[in-house]
Amino acid sequence: MERREFLNTTGAGVAAFTASQAFPAFGQKAADTALIRNPVIVKIFLRGGQDQLNTVVPYRDKTYYGIRPTVAIPEVESIPLDNQWAFHPALEPLKPWFDKGRVATVVNSGSPNGTRSHFDAQDFMEYAAPGNRSINDGWLNRYLKATANPRGEDPYRIRALAMQERLPRSMRGTYPAVAVPPNLREMDEVLDVFEKFYGKGEPEKLPFTLKGLGKKKGPKESKKLKGLLGTVADSNLAEDPVMASGKYTISYLRRLKKLLYPKPETTYGSSREIGGEGVAQEYPGGWFASRMQALARVIKSDAGLQVAATDIGGWDHHIGLGGLDGTLNRMLTFFSASLAAFMEDLGPDLDRTLILVSTEFGRVCAENGNDGSDHGHGGLTWLMGGRVRGGRVYGRWTGLEPSELFQKRDLQVTTDFRQIYADVLKQHMGFDPPAGFFPEFSPSERGLGLFG
Repeated sequence: MERREFLNTTGAGVAAFTASQAFPAFGQKAADTALIRNPVIVKIFLRGGQDQLNTVVPYRDKTYYGIRPTVAIPEVESIPLDNQWAFHPALEPLKPWFDKGRVATVVNSGSPNGTRSHFDAQDFMEYAAPGNRSINDGWLNRYLKATANPRGEDPYRIRALAMQERLPRSMRGTYPAVAVPPNLREMDEVLDVFEKFYGKGEPEKLPFTLKGLGKKKGPKESKKLKGLLGTVADSNLAEDPVMASGKYTISYLRRLKKLLYPKPETTYGSSREIGGEGVAQEYPGGWFASRMQALARVIKSDAGLQVAATDIGGWDHHIGLGGLDGTLNRMLTFFSASLAAFMEDLGPDLDRTLILVSTEFGRVCAENGNDGSDHGHGGLTWLMGGRVRGGRVYGRWTGLEPSELFQKRDLQVTTDFRQIYADVLKQHMGFDPPAGFFPEFSPSERGLGLFG
């Protein structure tokens, strides 16, 4: 395995230090609302275009059953939320959390850009810049950069990570973040090899190294930076961002490994308390549940985590979307069971953890001839935990008559996803996005009322 392959696999690659500098380093600006102590965002992206209509069902709308005669969720089988909306029955594990006011949804939400390309729509949403192809640092990375400690980050603090093999674009940019490989427990030999290459050095020197990279350095500056670093391998960091990225990645992964495997018998994703005995929370099987279980462990360890992300692919249901027994039913089953277990596992830490779930676009309102639905426009956004004012469905519903649909086929986007993201940053993270944070978009100061 070559060093660039190692960095690409673990996520903190060269891009973390050499990505576009289109956005300045914004100073941290606290919102007017009371701050939550050590807030965390958990961003989950449903890749493929997740279907809104069969997830949060307009179960009293006759047009819904008319345009989806095969795949509609029967009213008698749905789980009513109010006199208009109901959950798909596979979402039963989330209903108690909805009733407790810990879960909210925003219907007809998404990007104003009308593209039906998965790749473009995902990029526009992760960069929070619909239609703007000049932006190549993610909105979460911009947040991390804007709120970084100007005197250098604590090298033992795990501030940002992705619970998957590669960083999502929302976390890519000039602020370093790390993706967690699923085989971390077996990576000792790989980490040892690359640690020798990059030089062990001292973790305390990493912030100075990272701060010095990317700047134009004359002989004086280079000599000063190398003096801070000490070893021959460390001196290479001053000239090579790949070296610094590798050192940073190894430092993160070593720390994560100790958190996830405190004892020999601990499995990836175990929720045992640090130094404690027994399993705190039972999770369903599967890779997504395992990721959330591991993430709960990191959050509860109070290791300084602020931003986490993971993806769930496979929502592109042109065929077999189904009603009660299709692919959507299967995917919503593990989605809801895993998130319900995650929230239960967090316990009091749920108050400081906001789970934000979105997709690149929704699906066509009418079913196609394959028990499925094609690429659409307006979709669904979920908010769970934190100070969310849950127990309600947000968003302006425009109905299903052709005259009310986007291009006479799709749900309208009546809530711009950037307003939701801005509210999350301001009301949950205590960070008021300055002008320019969302290119060509100015969030409403009033917000959507999602948080109490």
